[in-house]
Amino acid sequence: MQLLIDKTKLELLLEQKREYIGNKVTVDAIIAAISFLLSAFTANYDSILGINGMVVKTVFCFIGICYTLKIIIDLLKWNKNKYDHKKLTKDIISLDMIQHNHSLVVIRDTFKQQAGRFLVYYDERWDCKLFLNFKTVNGDNETAILERVSASLQIPKENISARYLTSRVQEKYSVSHDETRVYNHRLYEVVINRFTDDMKKDDFVINGVHYFWMTISEMQKDSNIMTKNMDVVDFVNETIISRS
Repeated sequence: MQLLIDKTKLELLLEQKREYIGNKVTVDAIIAAISFLLSAFTANYDSILGINGMVVKTVFCFIGICYTLKIIIDLLKWNKNKYDHKKLTKDIISLDMIQHNHSLVVIRDTFKQQAGRFLVYYDERWDCKLFLNFKTVNGDNETAILERVSASLQIPKENISARYLTSRVQEKYSVSHDETRVYNHRLYEVVINRFTDDMKKDDFVINGVHYFWMTISEMQKDSNIMTKNMDVVDFVNETIISRS
């Protein structure tokens, strides 16, 4: 899991929790306090530098009592405000600026001689052609992607495979939500072993969704795509085209 955290907010959190971090009262400290107190009460002291032994004993007993009281107070505070590594981890995760974890799906045109075409669809909310994308799920995300692609394109799950390529945190404007959001984009390549006749057309409709085959060059020439989704197009271009 990737986190995007503001350094100032992290420093503020650590400053607020510094008295709890690592401030655990151990059994050794409790035993040491009791042992010191018992020793002070049971020991006999001779005069030191002219100071009566009873006075010396009283001083050590007082120190022992104060130390024991401090341990007891620390123990009560620790028991009341138990702050372990799990709570610290939870607080740090709560600072995560990533609002959405999405998986981008790249499907190549492997049925024509013309190389470099990818499957995109028209998204009504964005009013734009986008790569297939789904919310990232915890656990077996690849299986979830295969199921979603299979359902979306109406092809058997056994006819497709997926592999994870890379991920990138991107801050971009969400047209559908009219606000800037931080996304953690996980890029997957899905391979379709057998395309239907409809899918071999330059554009086709399945379940009311309009799909298109486009090259990266065609996407870059589309002003609407570049205005709304340039960062994702560049991400795919840098990861797949530039490395091939």
